[in-house]
Amino acid sequence: MPAGADSRSFLSRLTDAEASSLERRSRRRSYERGATLFREGDAADEVFVVRTGRVKVCSRRAGREVILAVLDEGALLGELSAVDGAPRSATVVALEPVEVEVTTHEEFNELLEEHPRLATELLRLVAARLRDASIRQLEFGTMDTLARLCATLVELANRYGQEQADLTEVTAPFHQGELAAWSGMSREAVVKGFRQLRSLGWLTIEGRTLTLHDVAAIQRRARMG
Repeated sequence: MPAGADSRSFLSRLTDAEASSLERRSRRRSYERGATLFREGDAADEVFVVRTGRVKVCSRRAGREVILAVLDEGALLGELSAVDGAPRSATVVALEPVEVEVTTHEEFNELLEEHPRLATELLRLVAARLRDASIRQLEFGTMDTLARLCATLVELANRYGQEQADLTEVTAPFHQGELAAWSGMSREAVVKGFRQLRSLGWLTIEGRTLTLHDVAAIQRRARMG
């Protein structure tokens, strides 16, 4: 994988020849914001690669939505069902207008046979996702709610932040309820946490724009747990 490439991205792992081979086997499909690409429990026969936009990978537990991951351009979706033939393990919803390339399981497996190196890259991708999930599970079990919120803000800043002078602006890809579902908190806890961070002068909020005025302090609070 090229240095600096997003570990969540499948496309960034492909050579030009591999990318062309994928494109030959794919069909483009577009989804509006809020549209469901596929649902947990559905029978599966397609693999998706996100070309533009962002999606959330989610599930429902005890009547509440839990966001397992937020994935950006280049992400691979539905690969586990291509490997084991099982139904979808989660629901995927577009957070903004999304364009994807779609291949059947048969076509995807043909791609792996034609380019054996991709099987190793697929394994590395799955391992990276499992590592991310394990870290988040550990954080949920050991951090207090404010530390969890701060850790989420740090991740958002790392992925979507724009540095301006001595602050960082982040346009969040979702609303506060979804941020709560992603950080393993209730919406009430997120609102309370934001209130605390504003009172400390570390954060201001306008719509979906989060301005981090003291990233170092937010990072320290996340590490305190």
